[in-house]
Amino acid sequence: MENKQHRNQEEQLHIYYVVAEIALEIRYPSQIKMDAVLYNFKRFQVEEIPDGMPVISFDLFLNNVQLQQEHFKLLSDISIVWGDNFKFYESEQQYLTHIEGSQANQSASWKMLSNKNFSQSAIYTDGSIEAGNTALSWLLMVAFGQSILRFNTALIHASVVKKEDRAVAFLGKSGTGKSTHSKLWLQYIQGYELLNDDNPAIKCLPNGEVYIYGTPWSGKTPCYKNEKGRLEAFIRLKQAPYNQMESKTGKLALMALLPSFTALRWNNELFSSMIGLLENIIARVYVGELACLPNEEAAKLCNKEIKNNKSYNYE
Repeated sequence: MENKQHRNQEEQLHIYYVVAEIALEIRYPSQIKMDAVLYNFKRFQVEEIPDGMPVISFDLFLNNVQLQQEHFKLLSDISIVWGDNFKFYESEQQYLTHIEGSQANQSASWKMLSNKNFSQSAIYTDGSIEAGNTALSWLLMVAFGQSILRFNTALIHASVVKKEDRAVAFLGKSGTGKSTHSKLWLQYIQGYELLNDDNPAIKCLPNGEVYIYGTPWSGKTPCYKNEKGRLEAFIRLKQAPYNQMESKTGKLALMALLPSFTALRWNNELFSSMIGLLENIIARVYVGELACLPNEEAAKLCNKEIKNNKSYNYE
């Protein structure tokens, strides 16, 4: 994506991050203190991108961009995070993610133009960029989460606990108790720590092993660990007046995981990549559904049932 005119108007600096063994390259105006703006990315920063590593590129500009709106088709105006201030469009060559600032909170307007596989994006804002800016971090997450699907990697909605080199991920609808169940494991299952509480990344390696990674995005919990663990189990949680674990395989396992993975349903290439990744995962990782109460017994039952499933080599 070419932005030569804008690059000539202002000095651009570079900063690099590596998340789940995939690089983010951000070019930005020199007046921005990126270390302060993206403080949650600090543990992922690198001096240079390793040779051969996939790269997702971003250009950040402190101005608005004029678009010929008739060239774009509205695909979605639904966002849990941004409510009515969000729009997502498509043209023949690009996607446009638009967050429109409201006068009530005096927030800036943001536009992100991305190519069709999100490997290159240009982000424009007409307001000041403040430390820990939520909009910028969110836009980076959107593009990163779509583009990495081409590399057997995905961002997922999950809370993840880790012990040494292995990890367990808890899935479920918002309010189901993912964070609560993670806290129960930290309290009652010896040796576990929180890896990520909202948006970890999962990768299927060429040798078939499945790893889950901490990321700069962790919801309301400030847990930005640049660590990974071999994924031993996916557990979908369901609130109930009792504790009961049920294993899922095949199509049922796929359906248990699918709501927690995100790919544009309008983009056949990215959506197909996500389904292929899911099929590889369920062949190698235990998937269970835990109907449970938010108590100690639920955590211990879950841990016991994962250990008992010998086919997934849980140690």
